[in-house]
Amino acid sequence: MNRERDPKGISTLTMQFTAEDGRKLQVRVGPFRSPPALVGGIIDVVYDPEDLSNAEIPDKVMTGRVSLPTAVASGLVLALAVFVLFFGA
Repeated sequence: MNRERDPKGISTLTMQFTAEDGRKLQVRVGPFRSPPALVGGIIDVVYDPEDLSNAEIPDKVMTGRVSLPTAVASGLVLALAVFVLFFGA
């Protein structure tokens, strides 16, 4: 529906879509270095039916940026807990 670009070349898209219940919504998604669609284009949207303002394109939903550091940190905490449990501190 609309594309805005900041001075650094980062874009956000304002999209309009129709939810499964028939409501028409307008949301902003991004940021993108290279937007997945041009103004007037069609792209898939994933949204939370409980909070229709929480929408994103499928590629941005689970990028994995947080999952690896979280898994590593959890593993370290678990290892420390096991060490303290068996060997005392």
